[in-house]
Amino acid sequence: MSTTKLGSLYSIVRSYALKGMLLEHSIYEDLSNSRNLGEMVDKLRATIYGNVLVEPPKPLTSENLEKIFQTSLIDIEYSIVKYIPKAIFLETYFLRHIYRNLKIILKARALGTPYEEVSPKINLRAEEHLKIRDLVVKALVEKELENTVEALRGTPMYRDLSNTLEIYQKTKDPLIFETSLDRSFYEQLFNSLKKMKRDERKPLRSLLAYEIDGYIVTTALRSRLWNLTPAEARKFMLSSGVKIDGKEIERIVQATNIEEIFRELEDSYYKDLLKIVDLSQPLRTVTSIESWFKEESIKKAKKTFLQDIFKLAIVYSFIKLKEVEVRNLSAIAFGIEYGLTSSQILENIRRVI
Repeated sequence: MSTTKLGSLYSIVRSYALKGMLLEHSIYEDLSNSRNLGEMVDKLRATIYGNVLVEPPKPLTSENLEKIFQTSLIDIEYSIVKYIPKAIFLETYFLRHIYRNLKIILKARALGTPYEEVSPKINLRAEEHLKIRDLVVKALVEKELENTVEALRGTPMYRDLSNTLEIYQKTKDPLIFETSLDRSFYEQLFNSLKKMKRDERKPLRSLLAYEIDGYIVTTALRSRLWNLTPAEARKFMLSSGVKIDGKEIERIVQATNIEEIFRELEDSYYKDLLKIVDLSQPLRTVTSIESWFKEESIKKAKKTFLQDIFKLAIVYSFIKLKEVEVRNLSAIAFGIEYGLTSSQILENIRRVI
């Protein structure tokens, strides 16, 4: 067996093993009943998170716990992916951690949030692994929005962000920078998928459908809510999706209102999502649709462990599920810190296994 095969096989087998260590829903229920964050940490010490919680963060806050959970995810993910030769898709997917930091920074600059409030929210662990820490720090220390974007010159997202600056003056919605960064990220991810071997590409493409196409649909809807022209909306669009082709994308970009977008989806692969549409509450509908795509993505990731044995899709699926676990733990910590009841906390928890 070649070195390449051995490298991939190690990461795939390890993903299976780590998947078996994901927290069961009953543990989330127990954690949500914790009286305080200290009790939550004590309970987590009996799980796979025990090694990263030997000494709780000081001060013990939900924000600091979230950073620990995120760092654990980043370290595990990096340790798996680095053993896979030519893992361009998974290497590109790892970049989402950098994009997450940039979203926080750009939103803060748009809102005028001072450095002192933004800095604690930034987790530079992924940048440290990739040795690009200085890039994000440079953007973080800039005080003006335009200078923050300029600090990213030479990066794949610079062109998208510079185009977004003008449109932001029209919308005044900081979410538009998050959308711009998502477009840049998904374009890179989709292009990296095309470079994978055919037998690996097919299951990964199927998994990625809900992320890529979910972005296309929700961005089209937000473009209408932002009252963007078709030319402006195209700046946030991908040329094609997985189950949505270029012609369909052009039709939804040309739609004059959200009702027209939903009509275009009536005969599409995603017609089932129309059941949750409430035209009287467009903002809530966009949020619900975004959540629907995420739920379907999680379901697909779970099935992969039974359908695509010994494929790199297994690694991607584990990472997806582990990320959901981290979000769940962060949501529980936040709920405990701010006095939410167990039932209120569990409303925002997604089942991982």
